[in-house]
Amino acid sequence: MILALDMCDSIQVYGMINDNYCSRANLNTVPYHYYENGRLDECQMYRAHEKAATGGHRFITEKAIFAKWATRKNLTFSNPSWAESNPV
Repeated sequence: MILALDMCDSIQVYGMINDNYCSRANLNTVPYHYYENGRLDECQMYRAHEKAATGGHRFITEKAIFAKWATRKNLTFSNPSWAESNPV
């Protein structure tokens, strides 16, 4: 993202959820890895990484930073608008 911000006049990012995704009501739980049954779901994984003392990937923090950059740069995020009634 940093390289793209330096090289491009505008950036369109597709499919990245926003930083408040996990705080929405009625959120379906989706496994973080489709091939790991019984493991952490997507939001549990995000929260576990946020709280890790070392290592990890601060997904929620990263999304908040990208949202802040979008207010200052020509940066647009688009996510699918899945209807709650449509099963995956």
